[in-house]
Amino acid sequence: MRKITAVKAPPSLSFVFNPKHSIHTSPSLYQWKLRDESKLTRPELVDRICRLLVLRRLAAVESLPFAFSDGLVDAVLRKLRLNPKASIQFFELASRQQNYRPNVKAYCKIVHIMARGRMFDETRSFLNELVGFCESKRAGFMIWDELVRVYREFSFSPTVFDMILKVYAKKGMTKNALYVFDNMGKCGRVPSLQSCNSLLNCLVKSGELHSVFCVYDQMIRVGIVPDVYTCTIMVGAYCRDSKVGKAVEFVKEMGDLGFEPNLVTYHCLINGYVELGDVNGVETMLELMDQKGVSMNVVTYTLVIKGYCKLCKVDEAEKVLRAMKEEASLTVDEHAYGVLIDGYCRNGRMDDALRIKDEMLGLGLKMNLFICNSMINGYCKLGRVQEAEGLVISMSSWKLKPDSYSYNTLIDGYCRKGHTIEAFNICDKMIEEGIESTVVTYNTLLKGLCRRGAFDDAFDFWHLMLKRGVAVNEVSYSIILDGFLKMENVESALTMWKHVVTRGFATRITFNTMYNGLCKMGKTIEAEEVFEKMKELGSSLDGISPRNLVDGYCKAKHMDSYTLWG
Repeated sequence: MRKITAVKAPPSLSFVFNPKHSIHTSPSLYQWKLRDESKLTRPELVDRICRLLVLRRLAAVESLPFAFSDGLVDAVLRKLRLNPKASIQFFELASRQQNYRPNVKAYCKIVHIMARGRMFDETRSFLNELVGFCESKRAGFMIWDELVRVYREFSFSPTVFDMILKVYAKKGMTKNALYVFDNMGKCGRVPSLQSCNSLLNCLVKSGELHSVFCVYDQMIRVGIVPDVYTCTIMVGAYCRDSKVGKAVEFVKEMGDLGFEPNLVTYHCLINGYVELGDVNGVETMLELMDQKGVSMNVVTYTLVIKGYCKLCKVDEAEKVLRAMKEEASLTVDEHAYGVLIDGYCRNGRMDDALRIKDEMLGLGLKMNLFICNSMINGYCKLGRVQEAEGLVISMSSWKLKPDSYSYNTLIDGYCRKGHTIEAFNICDKMIEEGIESTVVTYNTLLKGLCRRGAFDDAFDFWHLMLKRGVAVNEVSYSIILDGFLKMENVESALTMWKHVVTRGFATRITFNTMYNGLCKMGKTIEAEEVFEKMKELGSSLDGISPRNLVDGYCKAKHMDSYTLWG
């Protein structure tokens, strides 16, 4: 019989089929797992974290014994920059740590990584977080510099630059937005039209009109083609700058380029004429709308009502409201009624204001804060302060809460009647309601004390304002200067004037108070010194007449001096 010899399996196969061993206990991997992970070098730890994240083993990363640091986060993000999902997992893990938060450099890396991975929602979210942490202008410049540095290191797309521009604009951080806008070209990136529109809109809202025109000119120079939205923003800017004629010219220029103004554009022009009190201009715009086939809506009618109210033609304004109600396609809203009510209140016609208010409520429309504040102001102007306070109390029945304007108006109403105790009581109630008193509140109370002749109380209150850290302004200084001058305390007034000049509050308001007060007292020498100081500071004194100084010389019996000065 043939002898059968057992054949040994190759070592590799015997390892595979040996039940005593498995791939999880192979010598190399077994030794790798048992190694003391706390003694890994930085490059080894970074490599280990990156491998586990690529394999989507986040739990394994969390179990590793290491402490987060700026250097580690920076190294991991740099190594994972082509893997956005792994990068965001690690970044979010770092953000959840109790004793660590990613720094600006880490944020700048992750937003570039997300943008390259076309994860734009996540990019915007991280940019908003980053800007929220660093809202100072200097920090904003640092963010830009770091974004540029990462862009050059990674050689990624400059998409992030356009996104940070829009974030700054939407947050109203105009200085930072302009800095980005000015520097994008150095990185080979032209801002998108949408970002430019956001920037222009932001600048208009903040009143930086000169910058609006500069940005628009630069847009045209670099070849950015405007759209209707751009046109409307620019029209709004010209109108806000009281250059309605220029706005009309701009619309014509845009029309020649094929842009047809929309309803919002016409509203900007109408509002511009309204602010100037030019009813003829408003009517011209309405005729132009009709020629172009652009229908009037509730906003259009409301602007016309506002225009008539501004000219104190409140009866004409009410006729416009009646015409609007006859339009079957339109539904009159609280805003239209509110503008008319405000017009009646400003003209002291409270009975008519109440009539329109009752009509509005009868239609099922609701009261709002604007209407309440208009009526509070109307009552206070007529000295009917108790009725104004009654309205403040009744606001809760309409589920409304008074704001700082409501209370400040009421405080001013009591002060004008000389009832400063009641005014201070209203102030206390305002604070109890959780509404912070502002410099306007303090100025109103300070003026109320001075108006009543309680100058000692006013000066004590002034020191209390300074002690509480109230950010006093030119109006505050003007009130206290006027108080000293009415007491004929020239020495204290001059001392305070020195503080005014030193702290940069020597404006037309404070100058007029000081100059006129000294002239009325016959303190002509001191008045001339104040006048010369203002000239020395380079202040515009156009329109300032020496007439008061003439009166001062007459009182001081120094007509000869006046002849020489004149």
